[in-house]
Amino acid sequence: MTKMNARMMRTKMALEVAAELYTQRMSAMGNVATISIQPSSREEQFPGMLMGINGDLMGGMKAPIEVGEGRVDVAFINPSAIVTMAYRGKGFYKEKLPLRALASFPSWDKMAFAVAKELKLKSLFEIGERKIPLRISTRPSGIYNTTYYTVAEILSFYGLSFAKIKSWGGSVQETPRPTSPERLAGIKTGKINAVFDEGLHNWLDDALDHGFEILPIEPRIVKQLSALGYQASVIPPAKFRQLKADVNTIDFSGWPLITHRGLSSDLAYAICQAIDLRQNVIPVDDEGPLDMKKLCRGTEAAPLDIPLHPGAKKYYEEKGYL
Repeated sequence: MTKMNARMMRTKMALEVAAELYTQRMSAMGNVATISIQPSSREEQFPGMLMGINGDLMGGMKAPIEVGEGRVDVAFINPSAIVTMAYRGKGFYKEKLPLRALASFPSWDKMAFAVAKELKLKSLFEIGERKIPLRISTRPSGIYNTTYYTVAEILSFYGLSFAKIKSWGGSVQETPRPTSPERLAGIKTGKINAVFDEGLHNWLDDALDHGFEILPIEPRIVKQLSALGYQASVIPPAKFRQLKADVNTIDFSGWPLITHRGLSSDLAYAICQAIDLRQNVIPVDDEGPLDMKKLCRGTEAAPLDIPLHPGAKKYYEEKGYL
């Protein structure tokens, strides 16, 4: 280990204490972290690093812009499709952003449009044709939430919007999490008759058990979404006991850890090395333990459609992961 001066010791101590404190108290402390390591103005000027995680800014559609423009150096984005969109300069992003991947962590997920069977719907197109006043549960608006953006974008391809549905007498319940109590209660009581969301393992089985079904996204709509950066996918019966067949949708998987192309190769290399050295204590949203080979290759649970940073690529190749 590098010989530490007093300031290095205090920084290391603080990070170790913060990691253990959060491990013990995460339910009481929330889920937003901003970590900044910077020298004082009178010290030798070491290169700093700012990592942003979650929150309205770093947990939503604007996070890739913060990274691409260099205001933040490293960030997690969910899902991978949003990173692809930002890299290509499509949809929400008006120009291509110089993003690079450090890793893509697994988190299997899909987008689902679930509605009560009693509505007798076969397609999202019928909602507009019949002007159905749906009682929808979805995610929060006004904070550039990636899920809300995706749902609203899909609805627009069907000529729909939340505003239109409200104008027909419908309602929109906005919940901060897929597992919000008001949603789960609404599914059981019938207060809501549609759920447009991802995070499927948290609510879809309950919905299917209480008389909901999933509407497919038509192939021509999937094609339009693919042009933005989303991937065509299916919700499989192997994952959800009530399903009898695959349902066409788009993928919502992956937690890519991204940076900008200006990050030094030494630092990118060191970040990947740190993941490797700490892999036994890093939690993953997956059925198995963290797999370094999968982090740098792209999988169904962790798509990777932007280039690796050269420093990250060097680390993975040296270790035989790539």
